[in-house]
Amino acid sequence: MAGTQKIIEVAANLAIFVVCGLIGWTLLTHKSLPSGWGREATRLEGVTLPPLPGYHWGVHQKTLVLAIRKGCHYCDSSLPFYKQLSGLEKSNTLHVHLLAVMPDDRASGAAYLQSGGVSVEAVFNQPLSSIRVSGTPTLFLVDAKGRIEHSWVGQLTPQGEKDVIAAVEK
Repeated sequence: MAGTQKIIEVAANLAIFVVCGLIGWTLLTHKSLPSGWGREATRLEGVTLPPLPGYHWGVHQKTLVLAIRKGCHYCDSSLPFYKQLSGLEKSNTLHVHLLAVMPDDRASGAAYLQSGGVSVEAVFNQPLSSIRVSGTPTLFLVDAKGRIEHSWVGQLTPQGEKDVIAAVEK
């Protein structure tokens, strides 16, 4: 009887280990990142992004890139913040230009932005991996040479949103 209990105990521990590993793998490989996943983005600061079709980094002193995609529920939840940013840009309160970079086609991407009231310049049909984005949403503060000065990954907390605004206000 003791041998059977030991086998059951080992099997249960192994099952728990496998389930925890699968959950961890799923979280790490998921394409949309929840709040608090911004730590890995700090490695991108100082990296120069490649040119984007139809957009030149040098046109503006600084650009705040919103790397988002339709179907990302963290992006959906962040739309009110992006709407707030676009309103601040229109009122000339920001010292940056906003640019949405999306893998979506022009029609669905533009409709997505419009549905959230986000009025910004956008580059569509752009693979996010081409600008080193592995999860959405991701925000980059980029200088006129395309160099990332600051980055935020995942849905931002209220304090994270305040940090972004502080970084881009005039």
